[in-house]
Amino acid sequence: MTKQILQIDNTNNEDFKNEILEGVRDILSNFKNQDDKEERLLTREETAEILSISLVTLWKWTKTDVIPAFRIGSKVRYKKSQILTALEKMNQFQ
Repeated sequence: MTKQILQIDNTNNEDFKNEILEGVRDILSNFKNQDDKEERLLTREETAEILSISLVTLWKWTKTDVIPAFRIGSKVRYKKSQILTALEKMNQFQ
């Protein structure tokens, strides 16, 4: 991490506030972009809640390959992007 030096000369309160806000916005923007790239795996409960279905229905959809799942040891996990894609396919009119 590089070290940055902040020097304040002849700066009014408003300019100083805007500089701080701009820095915070940049950090939050980078954090959001990083979060999008590193998709978190969802639990069965989280997935069922997103889809507004029961755990039994989620289990059936997983067994019939309607929704792709990942098994990690004895746990089942889902990628949110794949869930939304599967949901879109299910809701397409023929």
